[in-house]
Amino acid sequence: MGKLGSEMKALAKRCGGSHKTVNDRIHIVQRFDHHLRALNIQIQKVAQIKVRHIESYIHERLAQGIGKRTLQNEMASLRAVLQQVGRKQVAEHERLTNTSLGLSGASRSGTRQAITPDHYCHVLETARAKDPGLAAALELARLMGLRSQEAVQSTQSLKTWKQAIERGDTRLTVVFGTKGGRPRETVILDAGAVRRALENALAIAESCNNRLIDKPDLKSAIDYWHNQVKRIGLTGAYSPHSLRYAWAQDAIHHYLAQGFSRKEALAMVAMDLGHGDGRGRYVAQVYGLQREV
Repeated sequence: MGKLGSEMKALAKRCGGSHKTVNDRIHIVQRFDHHLRALNIQIQKVAQIKVRHIESYIHERLAQGIGKRTLQNEMASLRAVLQQVGRKQVAEHERLTNTSLGLSGASRSGTRQAITPDHYCHVLETARAKDPGLAAALELARLMGLRSQEAVQSTQSLKTWKQAIERGDTRLTVVFGTKGGRPRETVILDAGAVRRALENALAIAESCNNRLIDKPDLKSAIDYWHNQVKRIGLTGAYSPHSLRYAWAQDAIHHYLAQGFSRKEALAMVAMDLGHGDGRGRYVAQVYGLQREV
């Protein structure tokens, strides 16, 4: 990595955000740096970046078939880095608007689907035969609406969740693996099913070094999770996130059945998912709930 790449990486970290956001931003600026070096563009500092350099990068990414929504996010990262060193004039240049770059019109609607009951059963049975710990984590993800990292790190909360169920609590607190490290509370939709899943997970963890994914560190556990779930059928439209989509749709119906309005139900689900109550419309779009309710 040259001087430009090193400076951009440092600035990407300085922009702040969750660990994942910062990590994604670093990958974006490194990709941009690689693009310039591949074209033999000799730039040593961010202060030397010109509008045409960013245009060239985005045009190449479009030619590679990268989606508009993804490239909007990449432009947001590049703008943030430029603004860190006072390059507002470049960051906000009229040639670098999403419209000028051909990135407008992208939809936030989800490209994934809620997993179907049949596909879920097939995936779960395949996982149980291959790795009971992986299957237990998948089951918790489906029953609690967990993200992949939350499911992988769920072992640390199994006893706490079981105690909450036994107390008759209606919500469970998710602490480990959450986005931005922000704990969230999620509604219990089926206490009996969650209790059985927790008892099963605890039994597996006790016989497996107190882990569901028996790997020496978090990174290798996450890598194992992503590799294995693809192999058992969680890929494409039915990615691991499809378990969370299915849970979200169950949750919206749960709140509607309790007498909440559609807007209220969406706000409640947004909070359960860790998005905040102001993102009900976002949840409806991204999780495809507008097709279900």
